[in-house]
Amino acid sequence: MTNNIDMEIPSIFLEKGIDSIEKLLWLIENSYDGFVLSDKKGNIFYANKAVERITGGRREDIYAKNLKDFLKEGLIINDKKSFSGDCINMSHRTRTGVEVFITSVPVYDKNGNFLCYVANYREMAELNDIQRELEKTQAKSNSYYMELKELRNRFLNLEDVVVKSKSMSLLIENIAKFAPTDAPILITGESGVGKGVIAKLIHKMSNRSDGPFIQINCGAIPETLLEAELFGYKRGAFTGANKTGKLGIFELAQNGTLLLDEIAEISPKLQVKLLKAIQDQEIYPLGSIKPVKLDVRIICATNRDIEQMVEEGSFRKDLYYRINVIPINIPPLRERKEDIIPLACYFLEQFSKKYNKKKSLSPDVCDVFLKYPWPGNVRELQNVMERLVIILDKDKIYPEDLPHTILNKVEATYNYLNLPLKEARKKLEIKLIKQSLKQSRSIREAAKKLGINHSTLIKKMKLYNLEK
Repeated sequence: MTNNIDMEIPSIFLEKGIDSIEKLLWLIENSYDGFVLSDKKGNIFYANKAVERITGGRREDIYAKNLKDFLKEGLIINDKKSFSGDCINMSHRTRTGVEVFITSVPVYDKNGNFLCYVANYREMAELNDIQRELEKTQAKSNSYYMELKELRNRFLNLEDVVVKSKSMSLLIENIAKFAPTDAPILITGESGVGKGVIAKLIHKMSNRSDGPFIQINCGAIPETLLEAELFGYKRGAFTGANKTGKLGIFELAQNGTLLLDEIAEISPKLQVKLLKAIQDQEIYPLGSIKPVKLDVRIICATNRDIEQMVEEGSFRKDLYYRINVIPINIPPLRERKEDIIPLACYFLEQFSKKYNKKKSLSPDVCDVFLKYPWPGNVRELQNVMERLVIILDKDKIYPEDLPHTILNKVEATYNYLNLPLKEARKKLEIKLIKQSLKQSRSIREAAKKLGINHSTLIKKMKLYNLEK
């Protein structure tokens, strides 16, 4: 390597006011690192003041001397060298005990004539400190990496959790952060998106994983029986009650996790008792005046617009804030298309094992799956895959084997391509509005799903003569 110093002063130097060799040498003189210049025989003719600090000697005492002189006079008691091309690396220990690391390179003019050696001095103690700090940082980084890897393995290896999309991957990573706490969680999302699966995942990643996971669908039990199911009852609490009494869901979930699915279906009267139970962590079984202390992590889930219900007064505001400490919204399957094929393959494998069959998807089927909107979300996909595994005799699944509901909807989407843009937009807008109104409890909820204002949706309904 040729180091050429016969050159013009770089423009950036001139911009900084360094327009002469004197100024450049002044900068070198004030450098923290030591700089030494020597001739071809190694005799030193210049050293900056940092060399004095590093070696503990005076500059005047080293001028015109070389390495052999230093060794002979005992100024250096240990000398190690290594070569890398023209570069010479040296490690010296002085008689004062200071270790010095030196890197020396030859410099030539533009004609290839040798000018001098330029050596850089650095005290080994400083380098060792830097090395130790680097090792500490590396060790800490490795520790963080192993901790993160362990967390990832905890949820990526769990059954029934198939994640590929960015939105779901981020959601799962966030779960790893708050799962170990006891903070109440509210999971929202359309029917079939996997709210129960996420609730089980939170339980498995929590400190309560050894305790029970109890789930109850509040919308599937008549209001007259739901209170008894939740809180239990004592013997003779009401006509027809079990003679020995019955433990409620809350007590069955003791030291574990309780998932209150479809929480929005609970009546206002029962909401009051539920609020007290969650807030005080105690319940009163029917027919009892003695409270039962609880140690239960509460997770609630709903597919309804619970914020809108709070505004309308059909769901208690205080209960909503109590259960909504950590909100989780699971996006519908149509908004995370990256998960569709991995989920389809997962269900295909599970049901193939269950029914002792071997099935695979053709590429065309995958294409149809990606174009279909999956209004029933993951549950619909799961049901479709089970049906295909059961009814088909052949090993490979093709588009013609799919349910007509899927094929007709995908084909209808393609039909828009043959229409003028304005007409296609109108037809698609009407279809989306009808679908949203059908899947929603109110016009306001439908507007929120469509991502438009409530008033805008009303105007469009009037324009297209649509009714709720």
